Amino acid sequence: MTKNKIVSPSQIPQVFRAYRPRFIQLLARLLLKIFGWKVDGTIPEMKENENLVLIAAPHTSNWDGIFGFAAILGLDVKISYFGKYTLFKKPLLGRFLKYMGGIPVNKNKPGSGLVKEAIANIEKLKGSLIAMAPEGTRAKTEKWRTGFLRIAEAVDAKIFVAAFDFKTKRIVLDKFFQPSDDMQKDLESLKLYYKQFTAKIPENF
Repeated sequence: MTKNKIVSPSQIPQVFRAYRPRFIQLLARLLLKIFGWKVDGTIPEMKENENLVLIAAPHTSNWDGIFGFAAILGLDVKISYFGKYTLFKKPLLGRFLKYMGGIPVNKNKPGSGLVKEAIANIEKLKGSLIAMAPEGTRAKTEKWRTGFLRIAEAVDAKIFVAAFDFKTKRIVLDKFFQPSDDMQKDLESLKLYYKQFTAKIPENF
């Protein structure tokens, strides 16, 4: 995977294009520019009806979401992600979250129930780019979630690694991750990989 390469909308594969209004794309790219952020790396090629799970970390602040949404809009990427269903009940916020590809789920369900609900929603999409945070929370945690691994396996999706780096002000689109038969070993491998990046709140990562 090529690194240190600025990603532009023209590089987004057809299958991932959202075709949002041009002015929205421009405003989002302007926001990133004002804050000094850029998107580095390469978007992977995917075929129609294929699924891709994109994991992003460190996730320690709401700023991750702000810059993440700006990148999604600026690059005109069609993406799906899971959010707490209660947020979608708020009129304006709910409409925005759905516009951004949000799928409401009940995060109070036990782990296996939430994963099953997520899988059922993905299967309705017939090919999608699903963004997930392996930590599962903005607070400091030693225990990362295995949900993204189980979901990727269930929907036959490849896993692609992305990162937020607040030191260099970059969203890094890096590489595919090949899971093994040992989920805990995979999580430890990913934790080690993400140590090279600086979180917004380092003490929470």
